[in-house]
Amino acid sequence: MRRVSPNERISLFLDRVCAHLLWPPYRARVRRELTDHLLTRMEYLQNDRGFNEAEAVELAVRMLGDPDALGRSLRHARFPPRYLCCLIATGLVWAAIAACVVYLLLQLQI
Repeated sequence: MRRVSPNERISLFLDRVCAHLLWPPYRARVRRELTDHLLTRMEYLQNDRGFNEAEAVELAVRMLGDPDALGRSLRHARFPPRYLCCLIATGLVWAAIAACVVYLLLQLQI
């Protein structure tokens, strides 16, 4: 198996987390925040705990847990399923109201 560099390891982790996030601005913000969090944790592990760079990266990534579970949790935190259902229902109600108004306006012109 090919050995992965520390930067690649971080990038692969972030790619897996962000694959679950649908909205591009939110995805970019989460990526920045997680990168900052990982780099801060790596710096702590290297300077205060004496780990080398590769060990610090691996440990920092493992501390954040499963990237797929983290990505799903972040997606649900941003757009909970109940919120999405309410948003869709509200949109449908407003579309129905608009259709009724258009229909009435067309009928009044006749």
